[in-house]
Amino acid sequence: MAEITTLNPTTPGRKRLASLFNNPMAMKELRSRMRGRRAFALLSLYLLALGGVITLVYLTYTTSVGMPGSTAGYTAGKGLFAAVLSVQVVLVTFVGPILTAGAISGERDRQTFDLLRTTLLSADSLVLGKLVSALSYIFLLVLVSIPLQSIAFLVGGLSLVELALSQLLILVTAVTYAIYGLWCSATMRSTLAATVATLAGTLFITFGLPILAFMGVFVLGTTWGMSGSTNPILEIIMIYAGLVAAAVNLPATLIVSEVFLLDRNTLFFTSQYVGGQNVVLFSPWLLFIILHVLVAVFFYRRTVRRVRQISDV
Repeated sequence: MAEITTLNPTTPGRKRLASLFNNPMAMKELRSRMRGRRAFALLSLYLLALGGVITLVYLTYTTSVGMPGSTAGYTAGKGLFAAVLSVQVVLVTFVGPILTAGAISGERDRQTFDLLRTTLLSADSLVLGKLVSALSYIFLLVLVSIPLQSIAFLVGGLSLVELALSQLLILVTAVTYAIYGLWCSATMRSTLAATVATLAGTLFITFGLPILAFMGVFVLGTTWGMSGSTNPILEIIMIYAGLVAAAVNLPATLIVSEVFLLDRNTLFFTSQYVGGQNVVLFSPWLLFIILHVLVAVFFYRRTVRRVRQISDV
């Protein structure tokens, strides 16, 4: 009997994975989302628009750049890669959170939230089901764009490391921002307020933080220029602060990590002389993943707690 228990393949990890795919809320949301023609029509329009962008970028580079064949191919490949990546950034930054912004507040607007909470479905399963249903469609949109993005392999200018790293950052961002939208949906009283709060947060992270960082660097640079002296320690602090600031913003992380990978030929760390000292610099993508995973876990727990508090009211 002891051997049967030991050889039982149903481990807690497999139970957790099975409950993830057998979540009744996730199955209900996915069936309602994928049952009609709307999901497939949006997917087709997304691929057509993406294909049009790729065609336009390729024709622009091949007709306007007067370079040798290999150089023109490299430049066109980089352009294709940047164009598709920009569309993916907009997708996971704005479209993904909007899908989750009305997930819980919409149930309250339709007066079906109390009905859900009277079932055997726990708050954790409810939040997880809403999250899985939204992320499944976002992941589908991201994955179907990878074959189009891989066209840059044929043109030239894209490596497998660049593609894998960019898609990893895109997927991590999609999860984090979707959970943030879900938290706004559980916190706000209406879907409109949750949508506005979600867009305000994503806009601030995407555009507000880079503007504030640029203003800070400009003010400090002006101050140092007027003083006529430079402090190597302050310069090193500014460099590390810039890398940390880049690790908070997805576009900045993609750009700086690309610079580390191409110009410095490194994926993790490099060194640079600053003020006569050899300083070790880190590529911001790893810190980006760590910060976003921690933020995702924090907002997920806050969302589950908020759903329980709403049920107790």
